[in-house]
Amino acid sequence: MDSGRTAAIFGATGQIGQAVIQSLSHNGWNIRIFARDISKSKTLFPKVQEQYHWDYTKDGWQEHVDGADVVFNFSGAPIFQKWKGNYKAEIVDSRVKATARISEAICSAKSRPQVFINGSAAGIYGYDTFNDDTVTEEYPAGKDFWGTFVKDWENAALKARDCGTRVINIRTSVVLDKENGALPQLMNAFNKGIGGPIRPGNQWFPWIHIEDEVGMILYAMDLDNVSGPMNASAPDVPTMKDFADSLGKAMGKPSRIPIPVTIIRLMMGEVSKILANGRKVVPAKAEEIGYQFKFPKLDDALEDLLKK
Repeated sequence: MDSGRTAAIFGATGQIGQAVIQSLSHNGWNIRIFARDISKSKTLFPKVQEQYHWDYTKDGWQEHVDGADVVFNFSGAPIFQKWKGNYKAEIVDSRVKATARISEAICSAKSRPQVFINGSAAGIYGYDTFNDDTVTEEYPAGKDFWGTFVKDWENAALKARDCGTRVINIRTSVVLDKENGALPQLMNAFNKGIGGPIRPGNQWFPWIHIEDEVGMILYAMDLDNVSGPMNASAPDVPTMKDFADSLGKAMGKPSRIPIPVTIIRLMMGEVSKILANGRKVVPAKAEEIGYQFKFPKLDDALEDLLKK
């Protein structure tokens, strides 16, 4: 039990934030929640007493970072939807500018947090093209919108390193979770009889089970020698076609219908590149530091998620 330690969590109501809070609470941590929608967070976490409205453009919340042992940042506008109007700017600002403000709050704290875990993205490797390169944490950032944006995001978190706080940027791939994220949307397509791989089908589909996402984060948190980027992805990286076949098999549904990229682009816009040009992202650092995956294989992960 880690009773007595305090975690400040930004983006608490999102997919990963909720799962991290559940795990920390189970292990006796004191939780401080920072959320844009405070009514939603209070509904989700009625037992957490310390909850603060979070708006990175305003002040008043910074003092509550003081004294936290660890800061987690999973904040940001949802990505998996079609962007309209100025939503692209909101995607960027809600991560880059917001993360910079959190770093500033960490450095201005009288009792500074020891660790800052920032929820980054595997998109740092770019989606302008796709190839069969094995992508470890040493792989260079992409030159497209995604690579530039995520690099700026990570650099904003690294500002906390200047004042002595250890920083870990968790480069998350597609998180598989029965209730949230991409999996319910994909399952919905299969239930409607239109499930199948997004063309061309030979692009890679890096994924991670939600339990391993949380497990990896908390494992790295407690190792003083771990910092910098960490790929949050399972070691078993299928192609899009193999992923669709496995999901169809797990659901007892056919996966015969290839989905044209143009359809995904019409539905999701810029986000379609994540699914159409996936990279072979592998968890090199996680394996190097000895993290033991609970669900290293896709079929086992889907079996676990679909039985819940």
